[in-house]
Amino acid sequence: MTKIASPPTVLSSLPGPTWCELCETTNLRAELVRDPFIYGAGEEAVELSADVRVHTCSNCGDSYTGPDAEVAYHEAVCRHLGILTPAEIRATREGYGFTRAEFAHLTGFGKATLGRWERGEVTQNRSADRYLRLLQDPKVMRRLRVLVEPDSSGLPTPVRSPSPTFFLPDSSQQDIRKDFERWTPGTWEPSLGFHPGVSAAA
Repeated sequence: MTKIASPPTVLSSLPGPTWCELCETTNLRAELVRDPFIYGAGEEAVELSADVRVHTCSNCGDSYTGPDAEVAYHEAVCRHLGILTPAEIRATREGYGFTRAEFAHLTGFGKATLGRWERGEVTQNRSADRYLRLLQDPKVMRRLRVLVEPDSSGLPTPVRSPSPTFFLPDSSQQDIRKDFERWTPGTWEPSLGFHPGVSAAA
């Protein structure tokens, strides 16, 4: 069974043009309307609502909304899904002073994809949304910049990888912890495997 949205509710009157271009009278009024709509299909369909500006002519009955209505509907869907709105994504990028191309370079997101998210043409998936939320933390962004552009933060570039770890019997591990200062490179014996050496000072 197809769900039908509840009727809209007028919240308040708004200032705006009064001239109706359709019937050429001054009977046009602007109102803030809470407009319910159905999101999804079948059993997953839910009723959401958005507060939109609606222009209505009391003479001819013509009614229309502007581009800001589409933004409001999209934001309502984002809130329902628990993801960042287009304005919040744009604010995250602009808060660091990045262009869309710079933000795409750092994050690995496509420039065109970022544009569609910021314009509300599509919604980001949950993994991308979580990544974007992490990037709102300046510490995370700083670490990302070091990863992508090691010289951009003034920090030194890592020059060596971690040392290999040898797994030895428990008794040997205790010797290592106890006499670490006296160790010298070990040797490999076919019958015994790796055998740690000890300096003459031992």
